[in-house]
Amino acid sequence: MDNNQKKETEQPVKKKLEMPMTNQIFIKTFIRTNGNNTNTTEEQRLRLKKYLLFLRLFPFIFLLVTTGFFYLLFYLSRYNFPRLILSGIFMVIFIREVSTLIFSFRMRNNILRPLEHLQQAVDEVAGGNYGYTVDDTVPTMISGLFHSFNKMSVQLKEGQAVKEKYEQNRKELIAGISHDLKTPITSILGYIEGINEGVANTEEKMQTYMDIIYKNAQYTNQLIDDLFLFSKLDINQMDYNFELISVKDYFLDIFVEKKIDLEEQGAKVVYDIDLEEDFVMAIDSKLVHRIVSNLIGNAVKYNDKPNLNLRLQVKAIEGKEHGIMVSVSDNGIGIDEAHIHQVFDVFYRGDDSRSKDVGGTGLGLSISRQLVEAHGGTIWAESTPGTGTTIHFTLLDQHKEVNHGEDINY
Repeated sequence: MDNNQKKETEQPVKKKLEMPMTNQIFIKTFIRTNGNNTNTTEEQRLRLKKYLLFLRLFPFIFLLVTTGFFYLLFYLSRYNFPRLILSGIFMVIFIREVSTLIFSFRMRNNILRPLEHLQQAVDEVAGGNYGYTVDDTVPTMISGLFHSFNKMSVQLKEGQAVKEKYEQNRKELIAGISHDLKTPITSILGYIEGINEGVANTEEKMQTYMDIIYKNAQYTNQLIDDLFLFSKLDINQMDYNFELISVKDYFLDIFVEKKIDLEEQGAKVVYDIDLEEDFVMAIDSKLVHRIVSNLIGNAVKYNDKPNLNLRLQVKAIEGKEHGIMVSVSDNGIGIDEAHIHQVFDVFYRGDDSRSKDVGGTGLGLSISRQLVEAHGGTIWAESTPGTGTTIHFTLLDQHKEVNHGEDINY
């Protein structure tokens, strides 16, 4: 590693450890690499083993040095050196050597053995055993290093779990896309083949075939649009166009449009907009329209009653935050409590089947959740099986994203 990397490696250690200067020097020596040379992991391991071997052999070195000093004193005493001077030299040497021996034992107990445990833990993590930790409750000179290692190991495990979940979601997404594209395309090819073979030999039958082909083509186009939008949201490449909106007029236009379309299909729609006329906030009007359309479309698809009843509501959020809460209620099949938190997951459709009879792409609510979050809001569902479902979402004013002095769109 180069000098900059060495400085970055040493800095956290110096912050974490609080120990005598002598021990800090040992740790720095252990961490430091020689000059500007790039050392491999194996070379660093060999260097560490040399330090550990030195600490293990130190008591024997101490014994040899002490014996040598005793022999030197004995030799000097033969030349009639004053006993006081010899005693002083002996005491100084003895105290120094005993202090060094004590320091050596402290190094073994507080650094050598903990480093061996840390090396074992590093090998475990390197082998893929993320989350492996060492005991950092026993006070040692490198307890801070243990704590940092444990934190890193736990974060690696959490990161691996997120990666595995993302990979599983990616596989499910690919499987879902494959199924949802194959079904309408197979249907289109079948009906076109029937037309070419003369099966649709009457004008009425031909019109029926063309309607089915058009419906499947629309479904395929919707799936592609949803996938394109979902992919942009997933990689944070979505461009938002926040603009100041007269919220009451904006939602009135949406609700009237939906009311007309749905009542032509036999549904009953009521709406309530509890806002002041001058209530304005900054939102991406196109994407909010997409959210509302997704929720209403979901209510239509999962309706099991002869007549669909929809209630659409908008009201201001109470409190300091400037925003609104929108609610879409239906009298459909409802959602089990066990699945209520899954409805905003990718491709969730309420059951294990992926039948196209339900319609839609399975991405609508997931896209809605991400668009709501982009507006600083939250989305959640309340449901009673067999009675109906209400989906609420909040939107917060995004005025910080809007240029000051911009005109209000009505």
